[in-house]
Parts: sequence; structure tokens; C-alpha cells
Amino acid sequence: MMQSLAEAAQLSFHGECDVSGLMTRRAEWKAAGRAVSLEDCLVAALAGVMARHPQYNGSVEDNCLKGSREVHIALAMPVDGLLMTPVLKQANAKSLDEISAQRRELARRARAGELNVSDMVGGTVTLSNLGLTAVHHFTPILNHGQAVLLGVGNIQPRLALDETGGLLERQMMGLSLTVDHRFVDGEPAGRLLGEICDTLSALGDA
Repeated sequence: MMQSLAEAAQLSFHGECDVSGLMTRRAEWKAAGRAVSLEDCLVAALAGVMARHPQYNGSVEDNCLKGSREVHIALAMPVDGLLMTPVLKQANAKSLDEISAQRRELARRARAGELNVSDMVGGTVTLSNLGLTAVHHFTPILNHGQAVLLGVGNIQPRLALDETGGLLERQMMGLSLTVDHRFVDGEPAGRLLGEICDTLSALGDA
């Protein structure tokens, strides 16, 4: 972490994403016996967006970012007081159900101490999920050698106006995107965070 902070020009952007429709859809999936978690949806959304922006997805070598069209997502997981980041390989080429099955298997192997070195390397972007805590926004530190990390906070209710001016409750998820400013400028980072949010919300309509 210290090496990452010392070598990268890190900057975090914060926003909120309306996941009301996605939460409703997840409840329907659960009732139908489809085991897809919110984190699975986050992985799918992040993978899809990064595949569309390979110039930000990849590894930093010799102060240059080598972009990749293959999205390998490092998943930050606390295990017995340690932070581990097993990598879900080629996430952009997998269906939501395939992502779900592979993520659960990585989590199981992490808890059982069965991860290999090969499971921990090769990530092109990182997902850090604090959605089960009191945190809504934070400033995650980049995984060393990467240029983008998506931090996920908890979901909080917000009142909003509907089309007729009436009040309705929306479920808003906090998102924090950390980038290496050497390779990702502010305006593109803002659009990247917005696209991740739009893609995640759209999964509720899928």
C-alpha cells in the first residue's frame, strides 16, 4: 500500500447510484432460486465498463499503462484479519451466473487457505466492497500496478420526486472510484464512474 501511494498520483471520486430496480430484481432472482449477489452484479458492471475502456484497464510498467481488453478483477476480501485480493479472470467474458459461481469459489478457497499464487496475480482493476459496513464513501488505495479501483459503500434510502411530483423512496449505493491521475484525468474518471453506475442500474432491467 505504501509503495502504491508513493508511486501513483491517486485521486478518488465519489458518487451515488440508484439501485432500487436492481434490489427488486435481486429479490425476484432469490425467490426463483437464482443465487446472484449484489457483489456479482458489481463485478459484471465493472467488467463490462472496463472492457469498453481498455485504455484504463491493465497494468502499469515503467510509468506506462499497458491497456488490456481482457478484464481480470481483483476482489478485495478480508480473511482472518488479512486483506487478500484473488483475481476473477476474464470477467468480461463471463455471464452473471458464471461470475457468481467463480466469485463464491474464490471466496471459499480464500477462507480455506487454498489460494495459489496464480490466483492472486494478473489483476487489471480492483473491486473493494464495504457495503455491509457503515461506510458510504471512502478513498480506497490502488492495487499496486493498476490505474483504477472501484470502492463500494453501503446502500442508504433517499427520498426523490416521481414524474408527478410525488415522493418515493430510492435505494442509493455509495461508489468511490480511485484512479491514477497520471493515466486517468478528472473528466474521464467522472464519466467512467457514471457509466459504471448506469450499467449497474441497467442490470435491474435485464
